[in-house]
Amino acid sequence: MKASTPDQQAQPPRWPLPGAEKLRHAVRSRPTLRLWLRRVAVTLLALIVLLTGVIGIAYWRLSATVTQYAGNHFNQGHNGVWLEHAWAGQPHTDTEYNALAARLKAEQITYVYAHVGPLDSDGTIPDDRAPNAAALAAALHARMPGVRVLAWIGQLERASGYPADETVDLEDSSVRTSIAKTAAHFVTDLGYDGVHYDIEPIVNNNPRFLDLLDETRAQLPPGAIISLSGQKWAPNATLATMLHNMGKADAWWTSYYYAAVAKHCDQIVALVYNTAMPTATTYQLAVKQETANILSAVRSATNPPQVLIGLPTYPGNDFWFHDTAENMRTGLSGVIAGLNSDRDTSPFTGVAIYRYALTSDDDWNTYDKLWLGK
Repeated sequence: MKASTPDQQAQPPRWPLPGAEKLRHAVRSRPTLRLWLRRVAVTLLALIVLLTGVIGIAYWRLSATVTQYAGNHFNQGHNGVWLEHAWAGQPHTDTEYNALAARLKAEQITYVYAHVGPLDSDGTIPDDRAPNAAALAAALHARMPGVRVLAWIGQLERASGYPADETVDLEDSSVRTSIAKTAAHFVTDLGYDGVHYDIEPIVNNNPRFLDLLDETRAQLPPGAIISLSGQKWAPNATLATMLHNMGKADAWWTSYYYAAVAKHCDQIVALVYNTAMPTATTYQLAVKQETANILSAVRSATNPPQVLIGLPTYPGNDFWFHDTAENMRTGLSGVIAGLNSDRDTSPFTGVAIYRYALTSDDDWNTYDKLWLGK
């Protein structure tokens, strides 16, 4: 063996030593999974923080108001209620009329939408369908000076997808003429102050509905009220169409169509329920937005009609409606927030309750506290 020189002995060993590369790889490979998991966790945490911030900002913007008034500040004492068919379809005693009138007076109800339909597919309502209609109108007028009793005339429209003999087709001019004459009959012959149309769904931008309103105006005497159930508001036509296609019995209107309808009637009662909102908070936010945007749209008309916001008090639990989310308390809270969203609350008139027989004492107590300020 060749002996090493002094220089060679002093020379440090080369790096890496034999086998060191494998050792280094082993040292590095052991924490790789741990580091990867840590990076994933940090990334997820950052995304959660970011998402929480975005949601928080969105919630703040959606819930923000410019004023902080309580409900009684906006109450004008001209609210509405839908009255079920039994009142026009069956006879009632003076005691029953007295109790009804007393409740309506106490709750500051001016507009009573008394159900006298439904329409037959040809646009008529047989006289025997609402034989007590005239008696009801007379009884309320006698007990409540200033009340406005409107004939609530309803039916499914062809766009609902139901069979032809269970719907009305507003594309048919003869059907529209019959509906207008039916409305005039309740006003001219039976003592009603006007008509309240609840024909659903009226899809966004339906021109034939506007024709019906004009034809009804021509049939009614001067001073008679044309009221209607307005559909839920949607920010654009694409979304309105998509939502209608999801649930054929419902419809959504854009601001454009709300403004168009506003030119042809005296009163719009917006149905801001059946929204599919799953919680009280999301429903309140939805009602806030609906209220503010509907008022803004109707306000743009040359002579804006009255606007009432319809609130639910009926039970149920399905895809479109959850009574734990949509109810008197959450609905009123949303309306109040919507009215606080703009210093100009015109042409807001009041809230309307759907419907009388299903409104419990607890509901009325909530209404009294949140809306009347009792």
